[in-house]
Amino acid sequence: MAVRGFPVIVSSPSGGGKTTICGKVLAADELLQRVVTATTRAPRKGEKDGIDYHFWPKARFEKAIEAGLMAEWAKVFLDYYGVPKKSLESVIKRGKNPVLVIDVQGAETVAKHYPDAVKVFILPPSWQVLRERLAGRKDDTRDVAVRVKTAKKEIGEIRKYGYVVINGDLEEATQDLIAIIRAERSKTARQLPRFKQTKTGEYRFI
Repeated sequence: MAVRGFPVIVSSPSGGGKTTICGKVLAADELLQRVVTATTRAPRKGEKDGIDYHFWPKARFEKAIEAGLMAEWAKVFLDYYGVPKKSLESVIKRGKNPVLVIDVQGAETVAKHYPDAVKVFILPPSWQVLRERLAGRKDDTRDVAVRVKTAKKEIGEIRKYGYVVINGDLEEATQDLIAIIRAERSKTARQLPRFKQTKTGEYRFI
C-alpha cells in the first residue's frame, strides 16, 4: 500500500531565502512537487494555465471560497490568490509531498486542514544579515524599516513551526531542509500503511 504524502510548508521573512532554497530542494528530490496555485489576475507573458497558475475568473474563485474548496487564500489589491485543496490532494494521493512556500498566516490556515503537514521556518543567521538582504532587494518597494518591522512580526510566529533552518550557507540550508523532509517520511506513523497487524500484534509487510 502506498504511503500517503504530506504537505511541506516553508515560510520565512522577506530576504530569508525560502524561494531559492525550495527551488533547489524540488530539483533534488523527485518525491517533492510544487503546488499549482490559483489566481484571478490575468496571465503574464509566457505563463500557461495549469502550469504556472490556475487562472480562474473571479466568480469561480469566490465560489470555491464559499464552498470550502480552498486550503488557503488571500486577496491582494483586486485579485485573489490561493491554494485549491484539489491541487494538494492530487499530489498527496500519489504519495508525494506538495511544497508550499507561503507566509505565516497562510501556513496556519493550511495546517488546520492538514494537521500532518510539516512546517519549516527559514531564518537568516542574524538580524544584521537580514537587514543587508532587505536593503539589497530591488523587487520590494517598501522601505527597509517597514520590511524589518514585518520580519519581526513574522519571526514572532516561529513557535508554531516544527523546524527552523538557518540560512547562512545556501547549500547547507538546502541539505538541512532535505534531511528534515526525509526524516519526516521515515516516521513510523507515516510508514504504518505499508504493514498489516496480525492477531498476535505483530506488524508484517502488506
